[in-house]
Amino acid sequence: MSVTKIRSQKIERNLDYAMVEDLIEQLHVFARQIGWEIFDILDVLKEKKADCLSITKEEPFHYFYARLSGKTIIISLQTSEKETEFRLPIEWLKK
Repeated sequence: MSVTKIRSQKIERNLDYAMVEDLIEQLHVFARQIGWEIFDILDVLKEKKADCLSITKEEPFHYFYARLSGKTIIISLQTSEKETEFRLPIEWLKK
């Protein structure tokens, strides 16, 4: 007989609305917290050099995922405490 540990976690989802400017500021804060050049990554998507990109840091856990979808970029930010996903119109990202 073999026993293994099972970890289950219930995810609570909330739907909120925010101004695009506030979301861009949140990206700036996230980038400063983890020391990543997030806007350089978004430039790669804007220039259509890739369809999606992701970066992961294990300690402390941070995950950034961005995907190009038409004229918007879908962004997912995760930490060990929460996950946030939102869409930004490409034209709102400075060149």
